[in-house]
Amino acid sequence: MPSPILSVSQLNAYVRAVLEGDAALSGVYLRGEISGFKRYSGNGHCYFTLRDGDAQVSAVLFMSAAQRLQFSPQEGLRVLARGRVSLYEARGQYQIILDDLQPDGVGALYQQLENLKALLAADGIFASERKRSIPVYPQKIAVVTSPEGAAIHDILEILSRRWAMVEVMLYPTAVQGCGAGEQIAQAVLRASADSLADVLIVGRGGGSVEDLWAFNEECVVRAVAACTIPVISAVGHETDFTLCDMAADLRAPTPSAAAELCTPDCEDEKVRLRGIRLRLKEACTSYFSCEADNLARLQDELKTYHPVNTLRLAEDHLDILRQKLAHAARGALDIRAEKLTNITGRLDALSPLKTLTRGYAVVGKNGKPCPCGEGILPGDAITVRMADAMLDCEVRDIRRINT
Repeated sequence: MPSPILSVSQLNAYVRAVLEGDAALSGVYLRGEISGFKRYSGNGHCYFTLRDGDAQVSAVLFMSAAQRLQFSPQEGLRVLARGRVSLYEARGQYQIILDDLQPDGVGALYQQLENLKALLAADGIFASERKRSIPVYPQKIAVVTSPEGAAIHDILEILSRRWAMVEVMLYPTAVQGCGAGEQIAQAVLRASADSLADVLIVGRGGGSVEDLWAFNEECVVRAVAACTIPVISAVGHETDFTLCDMAADLRAPTPSAAAELCTPDCEDEKVRLRGIRLRLKEACTSYFSCEADNLARLQDELKTYHPVNTLRLAEDHLDILRQKLAHAARGALDIRAEKLTNITGRLDALSPLKTLTRGYAVVGKNGKPCPCGEGILPGDAITVRMADAMLDCEVRDIRRINT
């Protein structure tokens, strides 16, 4: 009798039932290292891989079991796990659903990573003082990654949107697998030797610890540290962390984020430039207005101190002085005229001629006045001066008058 034709769903459901129905698989204990650990914040479930040196198996720790854990699961941590074997029907992937998880010491990869980290830290590879700033407006960006990976496509898409004028130089390399670390290191050193770019992005998309391990290799870390170009490390997703990240000048959580971190947004720059242009215009307007006021003030001062104006002012001042001098002269002459008039009046009042007009006369003998009768004898010829006549007389008699 021919076997019935099953759908994929029917097959997976049957295999799941077989696995979960096997008593030997319902309480399995495993020892292995955690790889690719992810905890989803929405439901609290944890998904990861348990691995040893030869194999690996997918593991699920649902929220109810995860809440009972007394430690925080980490990459590379060796654990003891208890659970039941099942099948994830949608993918046809068998997995172990864990009921309990306990730490079993540090895994080999984790220990190797810690040892290398301590060695490189002692050499100053991770020192903060050797970190360089990333240029704000790069003209050329070098990228060390796989030419077929999603990372280069994400980087190019972000750059074309944010800063399309930038030139991208790809230094292709394998990013996982045997020899990937050496290829990455050589690509970084080539970009450094070419010295054509302003900044270097090195990285890849997300993956397991094993997928990202090439970026923990010593040759890669030292190449990044020795690079003459500022380096942005963008390895994996937000939660992934490698030694390459620690050695780089800047760590980006993803390749897309690296493209954003090393370039400005052209739209933001347009807005910023419009603001600068407006402020510059306002500043220029204010400056030229102020300078125009200063020029007008200087022109007024120049007019004030111009020789023609100075001469005109001097002439005006001379006219004023001339007027003052004339006024002063007139005043002085008037005062002197008044004094002369007063003196003339007084002289006139004292003048002998004025006295003669009042009926007096002046007697003279031999051309000399005779104020009294002494020296005049009868028969002498004398002159009598009156106000309007001169008399020649002869003395007939003299009568003395006692006073």
